[in-house]
Amino acid sequence: MSSTPTRPNPVRRHLAALVAGLGLAAGAGHADTLPAVVDKVLLQQPSVRSAQALLRAAEAQVTQVRSDFLPSVGLTYRNSDARDETAGNPINRNVRRSDASLRWNIFNGGTDTSRLRSIGFSRDAADADLDNTLEQVAYEITENYSDVVRLRQTIDTLQATLARQERVEASVARRVDAGRIASAELDLMHVRLIQNRALLGQLRAQLGTAEYRYRLLTGQPPEQLVAPAIAPADNTPDADTLVERIHERNPRLRAALQRSAARQADIGAARGSFFPAVDLSYSKRLDNTTIPTPVSDTDRSAQMMVSLDIPLGGRNLGRHTEAVERHQAAQADADDLLMKVSKDITDLHRQYSEARQIAPALELRVAAAQRVSAAYELHFEAGRRSLNDLSIAQGDLFEAQRSLIENRAQQTTLQAQLLGLAGELRSALRSRYRPAPIAPELLGTQYVPPALAAAPVPVVDAAPAPQVDLVTPPAAPSASPDEALRRRVDAWAAAWAAQDFDAYRAFYSAAFQPGKGRSTADWEAERRQRVTQARSPALRIEAFRLKARNPERSSTVFVQHYSAGRYRDTVRKQLDWVKEDGQWKIAGETVLAAPRPAATDSAAP
Repeated sequence: MSSTPTRPNPVRRHLAALVAGLGLAAGAGHADTLPAVVDKVLLQQPSVRSAQALLRAAEAQVTQVRSDFLPSVGLTYRNSDARDETAGNPINRNVRRSDASLRWNIFNGGTDTSRLRSIGFSRDAADADLDNTLEQVAYEITENYSDVVRLRQTIDTLQATLARQERVEASVARRVDAGRIASAELDLMHVRLIQNRALLGQLRAQLGTAEYRYRLLTGQPPEQLVAPAIAPADNTPDADTLVERIHERNPRLRAALQRSAARQADIGAARGSFFPAVDLSYSKRLDNTTIPTPVSDTDRSAQMMVSLDIPLGGRNLGRHTEAVERHQAAQADADDLLMKVSKDITDLHRQYSEARQIAPALELRVAAAQRVSAAYELHFEAGRRSLNDLSIAQGDLFEAQRSLIENRAQQTTLQAQLLGLAGELRSALRSRYRPAPIAPELLGTQYVPPALAAAPVPVVDAAPAPQVDLVTPPAAPSASPDEALRRRVDAWAAAWAAQDFDAYRAFYSAAFQPGKGRSTADWEAERRQRVTQARSPALRIEAFRLKARNPERSSTVFVQHYSAGRYRDTVRKQLDWVKEDGQWKIAGETVLAAPRPAATDSAAP
C-alpha cells in the first residue's frame, strides 16, 4: 500500500522561516563583521610590523645622510710618559696635550646631494611598501573570512540535502521490504549518500584548515561570521579607466618607480666621484704641558688646511657603470610590474563583471531546482518518476546552491583584489561594507514562494568611518576649475613654505587620519618638525587638476615641487577635501606615483 505524500503547510513553512530569520538576526547582532576584524588585527601582523620597521629605518637613513652636510668636530687628549736622553743624560718626561679640530667637506661634486635624493626616494618606496603590505594583509583576511563563510554555508546546504536523501532512502527501503521495487533502487540511494558523505568529509577538512588559518591571522576563533560584501562604487569605471586609475595608485608600482628614481639619483652620486673633493680643516692646540720642559716645544698653535683629492684609477668609473646598470634594471622591473598589474587588473575586472552579471540567474536557478526537486519527489511517490530522476534532481539542486554560494564569495574576493591593487581596500571596508547573507529559503531543499518567505534579515552595520570612495575621473575635463579649491591649495602650500605650522595644520580636518598605523599625534609631531625646521623651504604647484564628486567632497591632483636647502623632490599628490562648517578641509593625503623624468634628465648629474 503506497503512502500518501505529506504536502508542506504554507503557513507552518512561513512561520518556520520567520523564526529562522529572527534567530539569525539575533545572532548577527554579536557577529564579527569583516571591517571590525580587519581593523582589530591588521597592525598585529608580522609582515605589517616588518614594513613599519623598514620605513622607520629608511627615515633614520635620511637623518644619517643629512648629517654629511655638517662639519665634523674632533677633540684629542694625549698623556704620555717617555724616557728621553739629553746630552747623554737620561730624563723621564711626561707630556700632556689637548688638541681640537674641525673638518668640513665643502665640495664633492654633488655626491651628498644625490645621496640625499636617493635615500629620500628609498624612504618613499618603503612608505609605498607599507601601503602595499597593509592592503595585502587586508585582502588575505578578507579572502580567509569569505572562505570560512562559504564553506560553512556549503556544508549546511549539503547536510540539508543529505537529510532529504536519507528520508527518501527510508521510503525506498520500506518499498523494497514490501517487494514493490527492486533492491537495486536502494543500492542507488546508497551510492548517492556515500558520494555526498565523502564530499561532506572533504568540505569539513577544508573548513578545518580555513578556520585554523583564520585563528592564525586574527588570534581568535571564527565565531558568528557574516557573509561579507562591498558595495560597488556609484560610477563603476570601465576596464581602461580602471587600469589607468590603478596605475596611479598601486602601491607596488609606486614603490618600484620610487626605487627607479633612487637608482637614477645614485648615478649622480657616482658621477660626483669624478670631481676632486675639497675639504676645509682647522686644528688648534688647546694645551701642552711637558715635565720637565724641553729646550724647544710647541705650546699653542692654530692651523688651517685646504686639501684637494683627485681620484685616479678605474674604481670610480666602475661605480658609475654599476649605478647606470642598476638604474636600468630598476626601471625594467618597474616596466615589467606595470605590464603584470595591467594584465591582472584586466583579468580580475572581467571575472568580477561576469560574476556580477550571472548572480541573478544563479538565484533563479536555485529556485527552479527547488521546484523541480519537490515536484520529482511527489512524482516518485506517485510512481510517475524514477528514483534516478529524483536523485539527479536533488544533486542538481545542491550544485545550484553551491554555485550561488561560491559566486557570492567570488564577487567579494575579486572586488577586494581590485581595491587592493588600487590601495583602497581598507577604506572601502570602512565605508562601503555591507553584510550580504544569502536568503535562508534559497539554502533549503524546499522551494519557498516569495510571498511566504521570511522577512529580510536586519542589516548589521559596520563601525562608522569617513566615506572614502574610489575617485572616478569625469567624462571630460571641466572647462573652469573650482577656484575656491585652487585657492585653498595655494594657501596650504604658502603656509607650509612660511613654516607656520598652526596655519598649516588648520587646513586638515579634525578627523584626518594619517594611515600606515600612525596616530594623529605622531603625524603632527613629525610634520611640525619637518615644517618648522626646514631650511628656506619653497613649494611650487603645477598640473593642477580637480576631481569633483559632490558638493561636499572633492579631490585635487597636482605635481608638487619642493625644495629646502640642498634637498629637492618632485611628487604627484592627491588631496581629498571635505566641507566642514562651510570650509574645505583636507580629509586624506596620498602621494601618487612620481612623474617620470624627461629623457634628457637621465644624463643630468
